[in-house]
Amino acid sequence: MLFDAIFLTLFVTGWALCGLAPWLALSVWTRGAAGLHYLPLAVFTGVVGGLAVPILGREDATGIWLSFIVAFAAPTLLLAARRFSLGGLPHAGVRGKPTE
Repeated sequence: MLFDAIFLTLFVTGWALCGLAPWLALSVWTRGAAGLHYLPLAVFTGVVGGLAVPILGREDATGIWLSFIVAFAAPTLLLAARRFSLGGLPHAGVRGKPTE
């Protein structure tokens, strides 16, 4: 029972870190314009994506690796969709004024 809790905690932590990585990369690439309010959403999406693989039936060693890939890919797709959907909107500059 205790070992199950330890391994479940390690998996959730790993999925959360895989969800953090795309947000961190986007934040560094855009110099902090990734949006701090999207951090919990990216981490939650990583955990849900990683948890979806064993729930949908893949419980072997391939499923473990696939769950980490999905935990990285789901927030990446979420942040990319958010980034492309805001393409035509004017973004606030350093002082809060829209840039031209």
